Amino acid sequence: MKSMFLLPGYFKYASILLILVPVVVSTLDIVLFNNVFIQKTFLEFIVSLAFAFLVFSKYKDEDEMLQQIRLKTTTYSLLIGVFLIVTKPLLNYFLWNQINNFESAGGIIMTVMFFNVLLFYKARKQLKEALEHEK
Repeated sequence: MKSMFLLPGYFKYASILLILVPVVVSTLDIVLFNNVFIQKTFLEFIVSLAFAFLVFSKYKDEDEMLQQIRLKTTTYSLLIGVFLIVTKPLLNYFLWNQINNFESAGGIIMTVMFFNVLLFYKARKQLKEALEHEK
């Protein structure tokens, strides 16, 4: 099998820690300091990085089918991101008359990576169920 560049398997565990960091930091910032103006861009970057670690880390049963699932889910999540980039300003303009309300790049990347994680794990679960039914 031709090897595809993937992160080592322990990056899945690092991604869980990276997802917890923004939650803890923002909660402490709001509760202890009564400050809601934390650096949102930095926290979005950390969550996006965690999602990327989660999707692109290697599994023990890595094969061509999982590579195909990764490719398909990445394509679908990018299409969802493009759809959101186009439709969100239009909806803001036509429904709420907000002209200058733009989404941050971190928010868009985080949304795309979230859908990538969601679609990948859904497709992987379906593949596992199909393989179990064959046995």
